[in-house]
Order: sequence, then structure tokens, then C-alpha cells
Amino acid sequence: MTIGLAFALAALVCLVAAAIADMRTFEIPNGLSIALLATAIGYGLVTPGFGWLSHGAAVLVMFGLGLLLFSRGWMGGGDIKLLVALAGWTGLPGLPLQLAFVGIAGGALALLLIIARRGLPAAGRAPATLPRMFQNDAPLPYAVAILAGAVWWGRTNWPL
Repeated sequence: MTIGLAFALAALVCLVAAAIADMRTFEIPNGLSIALLATAIGYGLVTPGFGWLSHGAAVLVMFGLGLLLFSRGWMGGGDIKLLVALAGWTGLPGLPLQLAFVGIAGGALALLLIIARRGLPAAGRAPATLPRMFQNDAPLPYAVAILAGAVWWGRTNWPL
């Protein structure tokens, strides 16, 4: 295994851990976002020709877009921090497609949760016995969509 591949696998572990944490507590630990960004930096350090300006610009663009999304109440701070860290892997040219994949995955997740939240109680499961994620008043654990979008984009762009 190359060092670059190890950084990519570590990034994937960070994303999976963030998705699990978000499903359980609806919070993404800051340490996971920091670790994800650190894996991108580590990958860049061991990869000849890594586009530092492009990847740095992607982080800044995502930070600016994230501020807008957060200030409008459209996304949570943990989701934004995770997307900013993921942008360190994406680079500026790949950022629009990466965000499109995350958005599509987010829409699919929202649809699945709407169906599950309506279907499980109808199937005889009392709402109080369901995991919080399946209760009607629960937020959307968007790190799941971020993970799905990252894997979707990364299957052709990451060194895995």
C-alpha cells in the first residue's frame, strides 16, 4: 500500500465515522473534520504535482458557500465543516460535481427518511420506540449524504 492510498483510506474512515456519529447524535465531531482535512494535506505532501492552489481555493470557496448556507439555516455547522474538509480532497475543478453528487444523495436520503418515518409507524412501530433518526421531528443526518456523494465522486477521482 502506498502512503497516498493510506491517506485516502483514512479520509474514507473519517467520512464513515462522521456519518455514523451524525446518525446517532445529529452532531459531527470537529476532530473528524480536522482529521479529514489533515488527510488531504498529507496526501498532497506525498503526491507530486498536487494542485495546492486548486485544493486551497476549493476549501475557501466551500467555506464561503458554507457560511451562506449556515447563515440561512439550510445546513448545520458540522455538515459545513465536513464539506469544507472534503473540498481539500476535491480541488476547485471537481467541487461543482462533488456538491452535485452530495445534493443528489441528500435528496435521496430525505426521500428515504420521509418514507421510513411514515411507513414504520403505519407498520405498527410506536414512534417512541424508533431510533431518533426515524422520528418525524428529527433533523436529516446529512453526513450520510456527504459520505455517499464523496464515494460517488471519489470512485473515479480518488486513488482507491
